[in-house]
Amino acid sequence: MKKLTILTALAVMVSVPFAMAGEGSKGHGKHAEKMFERNDTNGDGVISKSEFLVSAEKKFDEMDADGNGSVSKDEAKAHHSKMKDKWKAMKEKRDSKSAE
Repeated sequence: MKKLTILTALAVMVSVPFAMAGEGSKGHGKHAEKMFERNDTNGDGVISKSEFLVSAEKKFDEMDADGNGSVSKDEAKAHHSKMKDKWKAMKEKRDSKSAE
């Protein structure tokens, strides 16, 4: 059950930017568009299941800090914290550019 929960959370984390790509969400549209293009590896304008799974596997490997093939709650929390810090830094950089 824990593996299913983690995989579901991982799938949501990976898929949200793709869903946002077509919406032009304020502040997220360009980033989501870039993520979509990066994951559409053959450039056909759609992300196939295999392209999606490659992206999900990369994200899983980032989260699996000890490389044992599973993601613990601590690893998931640590990854989330790391990403939160990265997003915060990106937002501050973006905000400072728009203030100029």
